[in-house]
Amino acid sequence: MRRFAVIANLVLFLSIRAATAKAQFPPAPGTGPGLAETIEAIENARVTTRILYITAHPDDESGAVLTYLARGLHADVALLSLTRGEGGQNDLGPEQAPQLGLIRMQELLAATRGYGVKLYFTRAKDFGYSKTPEETEKVWGDEVVLDMVQVIRLFRPNIVINGWGGVHGGHGHHQAAGLLAPKAVQLAADPSYKLRGSPSEEAWGDRKPVVVLDLDRSETPKGTILPLDSISPLYGKSWREIGLDAFANHRTQGITGFLGSPFLRRPIALRREDGGELDPAILAQPLGPLDEDYEVGNMGVDPLMRTVDGALVAARDAALRLDWKAAAGSLVVAGKKLDEVSRPSVTSQTPAPVVSLVRTLKRKREKIDAALALVAGLRLDGIADRSELVSGETFTVRVDTHQREGIAGEYRKPTLALPPEWSVVKEEPDTGGSIRFTISAGKNSQSGAGGSGFVLPEPPPLVTAIQEVVIDGYSLTVKAPVTSTHATSTRVDRMTLRVVPAYTLAVEPKQTVEIVGKPRKPFDVLLRVHSYATQPGQVNAGLTVPRGWKASAPVSLKFEGADDRYTRLTVTPPVNPGAANYKISAYAERGADRSRGAKAERFTTSLEPLPTLPTQLSSEPAQCAIHAFAIAVPQNLHVGYITAESEPVPEALRQLEIRVDMLDPLALAFSDLSKFDAIVVGVRAYELRAELAGANQRLLDYVSNGGTLVVQYQREFAWDKSQYAPYPALISPPLPPAKDGAPQTPRPLPRITDEHSPVKFLKSNDSLLTRPNKITQEDFKGWVQERGLYFWTQFDPKYTPLLAMNDPGEPDLNGGLVYTHYGKGTYIYTGLAFFRQLPEGVPGAYRLFVNLLSASASRTVQSTRKKPKA
Repeated sequence: MRRFAVIANLVLFLSIRAATAKAQFPPAPGTGPGLAETIEAIENARVTTRILYITAHPDDESGAVLTYLARGLHADVALLSLTRGEGGQNDLGPEQAPQLGLIRMQELLAATRGYGVKLYFTRAKDFGYSKTPEETEKVWGDEVVLDMVQVIRLFRPNIVINGWGGVHGGHGHHQAAGLLAPKAVQLAADPSYKLRGSPSEEAWGDRKPVVVLDLDRSETPKGTILPLDSISPLYGKSWREIGLDAFANHRTQGITGFLGSPFLRRPIALRREDGGELDPAILAQPLGPLDEDYEVGNMGVDPLMRTVDGALVAARDAALRLDWKAAAGSLVVAGKKLDEVSRPSVTSQTPAPVVSLVRTLKRKREKIDAALALVAGLRLDGIADRSELVSGETFTVRVDTHQREGIAGEYRKPTLALPPEWSVVKEEPDTGGSIRFTISAGKNSQSGAGGSGFVLPEPPPLVTAIQEVVIDGYSLTVKAPVTSTHATSTRVDRMTLRVVPAYTLAVEPKQTVEIVGKPRKPFDVLLRVHSYATQPGQVNAGLTVPRGWKASAPVSLKFEGADDRYTRLTVTPPVNPGAANYKISAYAERGADRSRGAKAERFTTSLEPLPTLPTQLSSEPAQCAIHAFAIAVPQNLHVGYITAESEPVPEALRQLEIRVDMLDPLALAFSDLSKFDAIVVGVRAYELRAELAGANQRLLDYVSNGGTLVVQYQREFAWDKSQYAPYPALISPPLPPAKDGAPQTPRPLPRITDEHSPVKFLKSNDSLLTRPNKITQEDFKGWVQERGLYFWTQFDPKYTPLLAMNDPGEPDLNGGLVYTHYGKGTYIYTGLAFFRQLPEGVPGAYRLFVNLLSASASRTVQSTRKKPKA
């Protein structure tokens, strides 16, 4: 009886999983097929205004403003973020640089779905904090303006909101974005400004100037105040609340901790950049002429457009009554009315007014079709049997169609849109009225949307499901990207399709350090070779090493299909490799197979899921970087590490054979800290490790008893509110004197953004700069992105500053490396960006950091050398 109950429960569990499998993907608020979204789609078809909001980074945008414009006023709204945010910080995991940019792009994409807006990017690099727009524009070059013009000509906005317009202080990226936005608008309107290889050659704004608006988010904004706290009649929340819900997607930036910030609750205003009076009506222009884009003089309502709008109003009212049949009928009337206007095929010889009319009517029809699809409940589910596809292999796609009962129509058999050289080799009915397609995958075509793909957040879908529908003589096309689902016992993910190599490699270690002058020892490189190929295969896995280095022979690995194989290869360095950076490249080589027409091929790519966002795969060469340099490391150095951001410093120290123990809350509270030669507090730990404040006295006691505590940079709002250091020390600079009764303006937070900034030695003979490694100017060469950030600006005379540095045109900062003797030990604070330098193998950063870890040991050695008193 008990066995029967177990089986019954299992069957029930499996049936529930099967029944709810399609419900595992709740749509983002405002993006589903519900009543609110349907009403929004109908209202959007009644508004012709297009608004482009330009800003510098993901998380710069005002979600409240975007939501109000898109969901409140029903305008077509797009957000252009000039960068992908790869130069920022990561509160969630270890990813930095391009990998972080990939995550932040996905975060912004999720946020824009909540706002109800489209998303574009440029190729501008986020190179970290910049203090001037001149530096930013020098790094970005002309390419960023080209891309901005590309987006303007693609989206064709009537209004551009300059998110950083009029801002002349703070981050150089923000200032540059504010300066470049109006310049890009002017160039987009210039017919002589050409974009090579772009489909968006036609100027925009030359006939009807684009209105540029500045966004004022100051404490006392000037201009037209937007009603962001008005309640949405569809969602029952204010536009600000809806926007903040979506804005919370910026999790890598710790945004959720700031959602209650007064800054995010301020009134926000728009004002014309040309100083003219802003008429709020331009933010949501109703249907008027047949072609409002080209018409300049008479902007009255065309009789045909009046009929279309009346039909849309009737459709909205019917949908609110849940009379879907009547709503569909009214939308069909609107669509048919638009079709009465002749739309000839466009060629290079077509006159500009006709080209503009065809484009405008197409856009209006697409809006009506989108609303009709929601009213009729038209939906396609295209699910592939896997998400990673190998060229030359086959895969299957099951397509299910859905429509609302009671709406008569001709619902034709779905088809698939495929890349060139791909083909459907089999089509058969499946259960529940579905259709299953077997597809032969050809070459990889995921190279973007022609010449404009780089401005999109993601490539267009590889495979699209399509269904033609005819309702009361009106035809429309329903499309949906084909995806794949990956399910585990705890989560279900929907994955986009992508073409991948047949074999990829993961290398361990990805980085290692060779100490010059130390006896050479062979070391192992571990390879995991993954087969995405579903057919049996065999590869030889091996290593390509620099001249003078040796690697063991390649290893043959056999696969029966998609699977992993592991192997260990040995690398022997030369006797004297010399101080330099070396690369070991891994490969998997497949021989030619005449029976299958396969050519010999070498695979050298690593394709791994990101730890923080495993639905995204990061592609990079399968390599092990070797950094060879001279460095002295005390034997048996034992370090405790308090991390908060999964930072890469601990692993970098282990490459020097330093023993590193990670200190969790339990270890901080109860373990014997005296066993450590040094303890390191990771970046932002006082902000992100809640228990650290309570354990701080234990750390100070550890220092007093003879230990070394190295505190890396902390943020001012978390640091300045308490005295964590043994003596007073602040990051925030003192307020400047008030002038003429004006309020005091806070000075910028201390940081050195120029990684080449000259470094002055304030005490060149101090033990921290001499033992065990003599630090010289050479040790500050080759640094990346920045020298450091969040330096101390005010500190007790008991502290000793060791270095001074400055950005061009600014005074020296001496709070980047500061220490004091406290009791028997040494307390060190450093804002130097070791977390960026060590993963890049910067020798001087390694040497200096080892000196800091050896501080107490150096004092012990020094004290034992003192001669006894006579």
